[in-house]
Amino acid sequence: MPSLCASLSTPLSSSREDLVFCAAFALAWEELRARFGPIRMEPQPALADALNAAPLGAEVVDPAWSVSGAGFGGEGIVEALRAELSSKFPDAKPEYLPEAVPAEDLIAYGYLSKILKFGTTFAVREGTFKRSRVRAFGLDGSPFGPDPARRSQVVVHDWAAPQDFVLELVADDPDSRVVVAQIAPAETLAATVASALGRLDRLGGAERQLAKDEALSIPRLKLDLAAVFGDLIGRPLLGEVLKGKRFGEAKQRVQFHLNEGGAGATSEAVIGSYGPPPPRSFQVTAPFLVLLQRRGASAPYLAAWVESTTWMEVLGDVAPPAAPPAGWGAPAGWGPPSGFGPPPGFGPPPSGAT
Repeated sequence: MPSLCASLSTPLSSSREDLVFCAAFALAWEELRARFGPIRMEPQPALADALNAAPLGAEVVDPAWSVSGAGFGGEGIVEALRAELSSKFPDAKPEYLPEAVPAEDLIAYGYLSKILKFGTTFAVREGTFKRSRVRAFGLDGSPFGPDPARRSQVVVHDWAAPQDFVLELVADDPDSRVVVAQIAPAETLAATVASALGRLDRLGGAERQLAKDEALSIPRLKLDLAAVFGDLIGRPLLGEVLKGKRFGEAKQRVQFHLNEGGAGATSEAVIGSYGPPPPRSFQVTAPFLVLLQRRGASAPYLAAWVESTTWMEVLGDVAPPAAPPAGWGAPAGWGPPSGFGPPPGFGPPPSGAT
């Protein structure tokens, strides 16, 4: 099941589930840090420590394709964010930015949208991923047509084996790069990213280019994910200014595509203390600890860490969550106005198309 993470330091699980990070939530958190210093709660969740410990560098996101801010309702923060969004992204339809918040309540918000296009569209083809046949893009292997231009859009940064290489797909913005790295995963997403970035520019000369007889096939990607970061919700905030407040919501949505025409990401995130605090919840739905201990004793006489359903009476599978609503955040002129997606024509090509 795909998951969104708010920090690159998130571990890659042993089950190797899909994991997606996008900087919109970190942008919102950075606005809080800039205003109030490292955010502290009681008790302090590991996610807050991770976000405090790894601030998002100013060079990571260009202000031209992002909007972020944090402040109290009485300071006009919502109005300021809406004005900036309207100026930079006139076609955006933000779902996480409220119309208003009470004067004494706090909101932090982040929005990011960046679309990259390839000068020459890659060929649509069939590929494989693990044991599945998938729609992919790359080269068509023809000595005629646009393949030379397509090859010129591929930079080979490193190649160690057929299952171990790092590529870059050159898009229309020279300040951005699209990196595709088929490498061994590390313990965390951050360590895996560092491994890939550490292999950039290892090759030189002709080895950086695709030869005429070298194949290229990359699966198309299209995702639309939303997540609520429950570890940050409901805990009393610490500090002179934030004392007595708690976040009532902390959530993010990410839309991303990679296909023969280019790559793009649109993401929105909000962290807010407005509204009444949510009721406390005591539903045990994740791994937990059970102790049997004599009062006053320094150790329990039984300790059980419950990680699986092995000891439980299983009634069936949990129904999957409802899909997030369609249709927000697409920049002007890109994709159908009713929803997020790649440029028109995404999908199986017409007969005879390359």
